[in-house]
This record gives sequence, C-alpha cells and structure tokens, in this order.
Amino acid sequence: MKTILLGLISFFCFALAGCDTVGTDFGTGVREKFTGPVYRTQIETADARTTYEAARKAIAAMEFHFVRGGAAQGRIEALSGLSATDSLNGARQLAMTIKLTPVAGGTEVAVLITEQVQDDFNKGPAGQAIETPLRDTPLYDVFFRNVSQALSAK
Repeated sequence: MKTILLGLISFFCFALAGCDTVGTDFGTGVREKFTGPVYRTQIETADARTTYEAARKAIAAMEFHFVRGGAAQGRIEALSGLSATDSLNGARQLAMTIKLTPVAGGTEVAVLITEQVQDDFNKGPAGQAIETPLRDTPLYDVFFRNVSQALSAK
C-alpha cells in the first residue's frame, strides 16, 4: 500500500513540475497547452481592408517586419529584429500574429505576440528555438494604440 501511495505522490509531483506556474496563476500554462495561446482582441469600427492597412502601419511603427499575410486572408505575420543574448551564444526574436475578422459594425483585431529564444547555438540542431506566448507585455497596448492612431489619421 505504501508503494502505491508513494507512486501516486511521485506521479503528481512530476505532473506539476511541467506546469509553467504554480501559485496564484495556476492552470494558465496548462490551459494553453490544451487549448492554444490566448489572443488579445479589440474591435475597430473600420472595415477589414482599412483596418489591415492600419495594422501594417502599426507593425512598421513598432519596427516589426512584415513576413506574410493579406487583407483578403485577414491575417498578418510579422517578426522583430534579432537580439543577441548576454553571452552572445543565442538569440531572441518576437513574432506577432494578427487575425482580422469582419464583425457587425467593424473589424475584430486579434493579436498574439510570442517570444522565440535559442539559448545556445552550440547545443542541439541549428534552428530549434523555444517559442513562448507573451501574456503580460505592454506591446499589445502599443499595437492597439498604433492601430487606433492610424485609423484616426485617415
């Protein structure tokens, strides 16, 4: 009986060790593993094409580089510049995925910003980085403010 109890306790310890956070934010990292990352959304009163152009201006103002997407697809993908880690052994880059969906009275803009980090170029195969969705970053607010400013300028 003691072996079974010890086995169950060990199993739960290992299961919780894989969680991103344990504490007040318990479950958020686990939820994302099963449902996918959570996009930040905002409704703009302009049509999809106008909102697409405003989003392109917003990513350019944030010094992200357009990678792919289009107004007809309702999608934009952009990357920031590369920055080296402190030891100059790895690199960090931000990726932004934007979805534009027409809704009654405007366009829903959904944004996801992820961080891609390769810690050490000497370890493992080249090109394999860890990608982590950023939850609490002011970049979301900056992006939405830039979109609103670009729309009000028209």
